[in-house]
Formats: sequence, structure tokens, C-alpha cells
Amino acid sequence: MGKQSETSGIAEVVKLAGSQQKLAEQLGVTQQLVSRWVRRGYVTIGRVVEIEAQYGIPRHRLIDPRLRDLVDAQEVGL
Repeated sequence: MGKQSETSGIAEVVKLAGSQQKLAEQLGVTQQLVSRWVRRGYVTIGRVVEIEAQYGIPRHRLIDPRLRDLVDAQEVGL
């Protein structure tokens, strides 16, 4: 239940960009793809680093929750 109240990283990026369409244009993808990311709450792994660099949202907030433990372990050198 707590998960629903949290804003996903990609939803935060959309706010920073101004809209799904603006984010899509900045990334060179379709608005439909951005909409899909927002609905599922994470970004395809190939776009995470680019979005993190442009918007400062940490990658662990952008990726599939099933991969977060792997990213967190890598960041601490495990």
C-alpha cells in the first residue's frame, strides 16, 4: 500500500520535463513509450543512465523494482 503513495522516479521526471510529450521529445522517443513507463512505474534499463544524468533522479528510482537490489549492491561495491 505504501508503494501507491510514493511517486515513481519516472513520474517525477515527467514533472521536471513539463509533460510526457516534452520528455519524449527530449529523449527522442514517443509519448506513448513515456506513458507506458509512467503506467508501470519504471523505465527501460537502456534509458536509465541518460535520464539520471539529465534530471538527477537516482537510477534506483527509475529501474524495475526487481532490479533495485542489484543496482544498490553494485553502487556499494558488493
